[in-house]
Amino acid sequence: MDLSLFNLVDILLYFLPIGLIFIFGRSINRHFRNRQTKIKLVDLMIPYLMVGIQILSIRTFKQSIFLYFLIFLFSLGIIIAILIAYKKGEISYSKFFKTYWRFVFLFSFLMYYFLVAASIVNKLVSF
Repeated sequence: MDLSLFNLVDILLYFLPIGLIFIFGRSINRHFRNRQTKIKLVDLMIPYLMVGIQILSIRTFKQSIFLYFLIFLFSLGIIIAILIAYKKGEISYSKFFKTYWRFVFLFSFLMYYFLVAASIVNKLVSF
């Protein structure tokens, strides 16, 4: 495989989220735990992943799929609210937002690395 196929921006986009989790995960989680705040590194990574999804989708597909992803996330929020209301009989905002935000991270992370894989395949096919 020719390494000139991937430039520095590509490599940073591909490996930065995982690097942030491994390098800063414990220290940031410990920092917020000492302040008695329930914020974790994954909560802080969501804006980066959203911007990365926008950039990677444009670089890979020549158009943005970010709006479709937002529609999916909003629909997910509605489904989670309905399930919590059905299960508990009421909606606790703190429970809803914690559950929803963790699902947003999970699906953002998965979408980000789906786009990374699509970008790599796109580069290899066009090479």
